[in-house]
Amino acid sequence: MKTDTGARLQLRTARPKDAEDILRLADRSYTDVGGYTLELIQGQLASFPDGKIVAEYDGHIVGYCATFMIDEEAAFGPHTWSEITGGGYGSRHDPNGHWLYGMDVCVDPDYRRLRIGQRLYDARRRLCEQMELKGIVFGGRLPGYAKRRKEFATPAEYLTAVESRQVRDQVASFQIRMGFEPQGILENYLSSDKQSMGFASKMVWRNPYAPQEELKKRLMKADQEGVRIATVQLQMRAINPSYS
Repeated sequence: MKTDTGARLQLRTARPKDAEDILRLADRSYTDVGGYTLELIQGQLASFPDGKIVAEYDGHIVGYCATFMIDEEAAFGPHTWSEITGGGYGSRHDPNGHWLYGMDVCVDPDYRRLRIGQRLYDARRRLCEQMELKGIVFGGRLPGYAKRRKEFATPAEYLTAVESRQVRDQVASFQIRMGFEPQGILENYLSSDKQSMGFASKMVWRNPYAPQEELKKRLMKADQEGVRIATVQLQMRAINPSYS
């Protein structure tokens, strides 16, 4: 995958040699949550390379997006970030999975004016559509919750307020604008995320172009049974020349 988005900014599939640059980007982006190690980044790039995308600005990596495929039961069941991502390595990647799981998006704080986050989300959606997957799911941070805990007793109440635009959350509000729908709260998702108090919103985007499951089953059944051809014999009538 390679998508040009401007003379100085481009998105492309990450390469193994990008690992150190991605690590430096993560260190700049995750000052409050805790960063990665080079080994983790290398593991992510080795697992499902097509799902790892970087944004380059004048040759410098300023954005990174990591995804992998997973089955529906695991994607929608209770889980923590460490559990679902195989300890951060992306080792839970399942080539037979029907969902794309978003394990990370990070943007250099000095380049956020370029809408890099939006471009990475768009690229992730295009990948999902190209692979004809059901959609995208991930745990989204709620960094505004800790400050508003006195107003909202539970993260679910806080998220409802964000959905109704009573409250703006730096991350959740952006993800909702990107077309993702909150579908509940994930508890103890990321314990190091103090701003979210460890909680996350289960965010879902459903691919409108995904093949319908029932149609897929019928096509598979027809392929297995073979094609049946029916013919109908019609009696021809003479044409009355008086009709125009």
